[in-house]
Amino acid sequence: MKLKLHLALCVGVLLCVACDRATTGARIPVYDQPQLALVVIDAQQGFLDAGGRLSIARSQVDGLIAATNRLVGGAPSLGVNIAFVTSESPPGGAIDGRIAQGASPVFAKSRADAFSNPELDRFLRSRSIDHLVLAGVFADRCVYYTAVGAMNRGYKVQVVADAIGAASDERREHAIRGLRQEGAEIIDSERVLAEWTRRRRYLSR
Repeated sequence: MKLKLHLALCVGVLLCVACDRATTGARIPVYDQPQLALVVIDAQQGFLDAGGRLSIARSQVDGLIAATNRLVGGAPSLGVNIAFVTSESPPGGAIDGRIAQGASPVFAKSRADAFSNPELDRFLRSRSIDHLVLAGVFADRCVYYTAVGAMNRGYKVQVVADAIGAASDERREHAIRGLRQEGAEIIDSERVLAEWTRRRRYLSR
């Protein structure tokens, strides 16, 4: 009995380690008219509710929601696609009602990297998207591994510093340093909107 329990625990540990790993996949092609997408990761009630068992730091919640809503609100008129990703393991529940989801598509995942659901990659490729802007939680887990998974496939990745959260400010800052080292660009929401606006004006000429 003890041996079986020990083996079960070992398997569980190995599965957890495997879940916290960026995926790999075929590199995206070079598109004639490349597009952008905002990807909002795990902005769910269980992670944003201040009383939740797995919530981000309370001090980060309001700022994250405000920044995310600025991006979601500005994206459609500026020609930016939007996709939401939700966690099934651990389950985070419904997308938080304070987030302006609209009719954006939602992709469920059971691992840290959102690209573990191949439908997300198919959605992005079907729209000639080669540039991702990431927001959501947790900065040091799902945001981090999704960013690395995206870069493994050739996507350009920007991570919005004021639209990501973690269990503490220290963990968020540690994640930001790691993301920068991996090659992601760290940017704030106001600058993202300014870049989207300039891009829209350029394409409208």
